[in-house]
Amino acid sequence: MTKVLVIGIDGATWNLMKSMAEEGKLPTLKKLMNSGVYGDLESIIPPTTTSAWISFATGKNPGKHGCYDFDMPEDSLSNVRIITSKNIYGTTFYELLSKNDKKCIIINLPGSYPPRINGIVITSLMTQGDNCVFPPNLVDEIPEFRHYRIIPNVSLHEKGKIMEYVRDIRKLERHRFECAKKLFKRDWDFFFVLFSGVDWVQHDMFDKLILGQLEEYSDPVMLYREIDEYISWFVSNAPQGTYLIIISDHGFKSYNKIFYINSWLQKEDFLKVEQKPQKETSSGKFSVESKKVKLKRINLKFPLFLLKYFTWLIPYYMKLKRVLPIELKIDVRPKLSETIAYSAASTVRSNFGSIYINDKKRFADGKVKPELYEKVRKEIMERLKHLKDPKTGEHIVKKVWRKEELYFGDKLDVAPDIIFMLSEEYQVRSGLGISQPFGNEIVRNSNGHALYGIFLAYSSDIKRGLKIENTKIYDLAPTLLYIMDVPIPKDLDGRVLKEIFREDSELSTRRIRYQNIEEREKTKIKLKIKGLRTLKKI
Repeated sequence: MTKVLVIGIDGATWNLMKSMAEEGKLPTLKKLMNSGVYGDLESIIPPTTTSAWISFATGKNPGKHGCYDFDMPEDSLSNVRIITSKNIYGTTFYELLSKNDKKCIIINLPGSYPPRINGIVITSLMTQGDNCVFPPNLVDEIPEFRHYRIIPNVSLHEKGKIMEYVRDIRKLERHRFECAKKLFKRDWDFFFVLFSGVDWVQHDMFDKLILGQLEEYSDPVMLYREIDEYISWFVSNAPQGTYLIIISDHGFKSYNKIFYINSWLQKEDFLKVEQKPQKETSSGKFSVESKKVKLKRINLKFPLFLLKYFTWLIPYYMKLKRVLPIELKIDVRPKLSETIAYSAASTVRSNFGSIYINDKKRFADGKVKPELYEKVRKEIMERLKHLKDPKTGEHIVKKVWRKEELYFGDKLDVAPDIIFMLSEEYQVRSGLGISQPFGNEIVRNSNGHALYGIFLAYSSDIKRGLKIENTKIYDLAPTLLYIMDVPIPKDLDGRVLKEIFREDSELSTRRIRYQNIEEREKTKIKLKIKGLRTLKKI
């Protein structure tokens, strides 16, 4: 029986990992690079964590799965919804595996809450409520899950205790690994585990890590060493013939200039803001007020009340008060009755940005009439193209897209209307309420996402020591289905990475089996009938 193990390292990039491997700090990774195939893995645009992992899970671009960010506007640009698995349009590859009687275990995959399969699922950052362990009785079977956490103690970060914060991340990932080890010994066909700590640490320290400014046994470097050891354990304990794939959802980069997109839209008279009263707190920034949902202090829950300390996520969670069990009041917000365009993107913090046109057809409180939509969009795009660095006078916008130039599919209507890419030194931030569009000074947490993550594959059927190119994150779903001999839906955007397989292997010559829509509908009917028969027996 074919088995596949996928290990995710959130935010990992070869720019850092390869040099650490060559220096001997990551011996397992170095061995796998020499014994398998590896290369860059292109993320989606913009390279946002949740959307990228959903593209991994569906094999589709956001235009088809419909998830463009952590949160997305619904009937108003001020009314956002947090992304859950219920918002994923279409079928994930692990649902297809499950429907083909493959046993799946999934740990910490963004977009997996609530679970869409009956297998074992330990949900991730976007979990809502008290439980992230499914089925819940796993807590009784594996006591380690009683102390399982989704995010670290972010209050340490807010207090400036960064090394203590990193040590807590190491502790969290060590505990995640211990729980994963227990599950790894169970019966499974597909096993996925994601280590998020690399992303968290890099938001603070990527610039220091890439420049080699940290001691060899400092806490940030030790996190990488420990994850390398975890990978070694999985390789040593995997059933013979298991296919190992290591990926990241995006890469990372250190930026030294900031562009505040909403500040620019305001300056260009496309965005109007309004002041709202706020209840002062000790921080003087925003207040936290309890809603009807009563939070209990237990270890298995997602500690949402701590999110105010997670500073690099503040712009994102400040807009989620409608769906989270807290209310965050801020003093500046778009005045939608007078706003033409607004960047509702949350936390990308890369050199990519996006803009929504506040049109009447799409939004209940929209301002732009349908007949003026294209004229307004063209004008904003033209002004973006002429953006210049205020100090050097150089153009900073490398590319501007209409949404239909970048995405395609049935969910194109919910996409941001304009997407743009700045030069490599600029990071895009929201900047709502910021007086100036440009921040050319080096600022704290200027480390952010980049377009290219990592891909590595290893098994006896995989080529050795080969560096591959042109690999995209939505190529993983069809490739995984192909390896596990499950028919591939024809509507996937990704391709099977047949070039990774040895020429003398069965996978190199096997015909790719596709499943058309009609066959999928027949499968659904058969599964429903099977379910009814099962109920009858009960």
